Amino acid sequence: MKITTSPKSLEQQTAQVLALPILEQATVPPWGQRWPASVRAAVSRLLKDKDATGKLNELVAIPAPAGLKADWVFLVGVGKLDELVLDRLRQAVAVAARRAQAQKRTSLVFPVVLGQGMTAGEVGQALAEGIHLGTYRYLEFKSLKREERSALTQVTLAAARGVSSAAVATGAARGTTIAEAACFARDLINRPSNLKYPQAIAADVQAMARRAKIACRVYQKAELVKMGMACIVAVGQGSVHPPVFVTLEYAGPGAKRQNPLVFVGKGITFDSGGISIKPSDKMDQMKYDMSGGAAVAGALRAIAALKLPVHVVGLIPFSENLPGGAAQRPGDIIRAYRGKTIEVLNTDAEGRLVLADALGYAQRYKPAAVVDLATLTGACVVALGHYPSGLLSNHDGLTQRVKAAADRTQERVWELPLWPEYSDHVKSEVADLKNVGDGSGGTITAAAFLKEFAGDGPWAHLDIAGVAWSEKDRAYLARGGTGFGVRLLTELAASWAPLPSSTTR
Repeated sequence: MKITTSPKSLEQQTAQVLALPILEQATVPPWGQRWPASVRAAVSRLLKDKDATGKLNELVAIPAPAGLKADWVFLVGVGKLDELVLDRLRQAVAVAARRAQAQKRTSLVFPVVLGQGMTAGEVGQALAEGIHLGTYRYLEFKSLKREERSALTQVTLAAARGVSSAAVATGAARGTTIAEAACFARDLINRPSNLKYPQAIAADVQAMARRAKIACRVYQKAELVKMGMACIVAVGQGSVHPPVFVTLEYAGPGAKRQNPLVFVGKGITFDSGGISIKPSDKMDQMKYDMSGGAAVAGALRAIAALKLPVHVVGLIPFSENLPGGAAQRPGDIIRAYRGKTIEVLNTDAEGRLVLADALGYAQRYKPAAVVDLATLTGACVVALGHYPSGLLSNHDGLTQRVKAAADRTQERVWELPLWPEYSDHVKSEVADLKNVGDGSGGTITAAAFLKEFAGDGPWAHLDIAGVAWSEKDRAYLARGGTGFGVRLLTELAASWAPLPSSTTR
């Protein structure tokens, strides 16, 4: 899809669809002085008759009034004026682009609207993200005719008088880069598990890294055994597809190759629960249990493409958790990379096991900070639903950085406590640790387990179980894998600076 920026007035724009944002509780069109008189009149009538309300993401389609070089006008609600933020524009353009695509329209114009405190570059980035993310479809295995695959091919961002077209274009290019990386992550998540077993998905990530000029290493099972990464090996030993461990490393212009920012992503390519097998209902969705790893790979792709001046490392343990004659059993004891022993009481609590090895390995880099992402606990979905990720951390400064990046990208997070008392829940009588607690505070006790391997430096854990998969289309979230974390991690890297000297908790 091609996104261009134009300083022409709306009357001069040629497209099949002109999409216009409108406000809730308005009786006249917002930004009406920039709209043709015929459009102002038509929209005013719809608002007064309440045929259009301007509620967030409401879309009303009308034939284009006279004087426009368009076939249709889409009126897309952005809510109340005092609540207008970048994400509402991102959602509005996504809703419009998705409808245009569904109706086989190939071209769309959307005006660049600057709300209070917004810059032209920020709006351009948000609109480009909304367009690409909103029109995403996973069609790899759909047998469609050519006309059924037809999609929106041209979007023009119309910059009003006084708005810098160059700044909008720069922002749109940045947004396109980030959104394409998120869509890459979505493709990995949505791919069926028979085609993304550990070696296969590692090859996909390696190919991406080669194109992006990111250093990449794939450690095979034999190497993992020698390295002492017994947790990753144990989780995958019930599958015919052995586990692998992928490392990615990028150092941008001027970045010092020391104390990198390290991202760790859970990469369970299919999770049956192992011997502690899951219920069959919705087990097919367990192909998305590698969403944390996909987010890390997507973020590294975006960071490299943007040439950010940072040193970033990505670590992804890929494994397949299946039952079988060789599978690990409840009651087994294994020794993690950093030497601690773990009593495995539930083989369906496997994500924290592979992360234990990966977080331990991260300490080799003497990281400035470590952030891990994992579809880790159903308890997080119960606690927070499907809107924010759970955030648990040992460092106030890093916590605030993650929260700020989440606010800017609207990949939202909500902090949960990680008090010392929770660590008692994962102490074992026969080993150093056990991989499940007593059933209470499941999200927190899982993080307390991970904390034992995260080292003494700044660390944050994002439990993305509720946000990595969407059951339905929502604005720029397509049904299936969401790619959550790509934009957040990219923003964190883009704004990275040394952390304050506040001590870890």
